[in-house]
Amino acid sequence: MIPRDLLKRYNLPEDQAADAIETAISRTLSAMLRMNVLVRLDENLEVIAINQRLADAEPIQIDPTGISKQGQRQIRRQIALELEKRLALHECNHLHSLRGQVIKGEIRKVSTNGEVTVALEVDDHFRQLTLTGVCPARYLPPKERGCFYLGEIRAFLVTSVLSVQKRGRYKVQIRLSRTSKALPELLLRQTTSLQGIRCLKRIAGAFCEIETVKFLPRDAINAVGEELKERIIVRVLESKKNA
Repeated sequence: MIPRDLLKRYNLPEDQAADAIETAISRTLSAMLRMNVLVRLDENLEVIAINQRLADAEPIQIDPTGISKQGQRQIRRQIALELEKRLALHECNHLHSLRGQVIKGEIRKVSTNGEVTVALEVDDHFRQLTLTGVCPARYLPPKERGCFYLGEIRAFLVTSVLSVQKRGRYKVQIRLSRTSKALPELLLRQTTSLQGIRCLKRIAGAFCEIETVKFLPRDAINAVGEELKERIIVRVLESKKNA
């Protein structure tokens, strides 16, 4: 009854996996038997059905091994969907800190509508996760739309991390942007390890105006300009004070 292969595939924390299995079995059997089915997964699987239509009905103990093969197949499908849903929620909560960060990714697909699918590599404790992000065409500079090639590496701002359901399947959806004012600002911070850098104005793909409290290395400015294919205009506040 308990699909060990699914547990291994989704690799959830034990308490979340157990709750997902209890929920899936209870939901499936309640619909099949038209009764309220309570499930508890401990060392063994305990299944109890209660007929709520009868006020004085006694709880019925159900032997899981007596469930039909068709019923077991339905239960397995529901367990797989529930585990998939819990994994998406678990990963979404875990990856929520990516929002507002700049990540470089490899272009994997360019849709006819201009949307770009990107493979992102993210450090997760002692392992590296490969995630999929999507950048809609409207969040790409006009001159970049339709111009990416497969395998190209580009920097993107993570704008959101959501758990979504699509065609009955659950997954983590990572939304990306290359038009945000924050992108050149964060890239310069990454490249120089300096704070006090602020983007005042940007026309994506043309230019951006940067305000900083310290002089920025010319090679860092050039590198960010090359990445974004736009002119980086830097104004240093310190120089004004010293003038």
